Amino acid sequence: MAHEPTITLDRRRFLGLAATAGATALLGGALAGCSSEEPVEPRVAQDAPDQPEAAPEPPEPAAQEASPETPSAPAKALVAVFSWSGHTEQVADHVRELTGADYFRIEPAEPYTTDYNEVLDVAQRQQDEDYRPALASAVDNWDECDTIYLGFPVWWYHVPQIIKTFVTEHDLTGKTVAVFSTSGGSSVASTLPDIEALCPGVSFSGNLTLDGDAAASQLDRVDAWLGDLGLR
Repeated sequence: MAHEPTITLDRRRFLGLAATAGATALLGGALAGCSSEEPVEPRVAQDAPDQPEAAPEPPEPAAQEASPETPSAPAKALVAVFSWSGHTEQVADHVRELTGADYFRIEPAEPYTTDYNEVLDVAQRQQDEDYRPALASAVDNWDECDTIYLGFPVWWYHVPQIIKTFVTEHDLTGKTVAVFSTSGGSSVASTLPDIEALCPGVSFSGNLTLDGDAAASQLDRVDAWLGDLGLR
């Protein structure tokens, strides 16, 4: 029977192999131990140290659209007249022609009688009672008017009561007011205290009185009056 060859190792070589085997076994055990532990989460790289952030560029200002300026409404002049017989209306029409002002007829909601003697009695009674007749209508865009030509007849040395209604319902504050009238013998100057008492602080720039029966022939005085006031 053939014998397997016998391998003879000297002491130095045996010890070397033994050391190698032992190291291998030890390494294998260590590897086996690591594989049984829970997986280690990957290490997250630390952030770099905070650096001061550069100041952000200021936003460019938005382009401002130039808003067109709203033109102010042109100042307006207004002829406001109460005329019972038509005499004062003749003067008012001439004032309008010379100035180009707007026109407004002051009328009571309940018209006056057309009888001369009766209207005298009505006028006297209204003054005694300080009765204020209601207006048939009011001025549109009153606030846009800056110059008022106010006309009326003189009744019993005073303004007709309808004029008192008008000036209390239309604020004259801040407006230039020029007063003209027609009369059978009285002056408009006697009527000014009536409306000045109702319009404290309002300045009346001047006044003109024409003879009612001869108003048409005295219109040249209107030209001179407006020229003196500087309102033409």
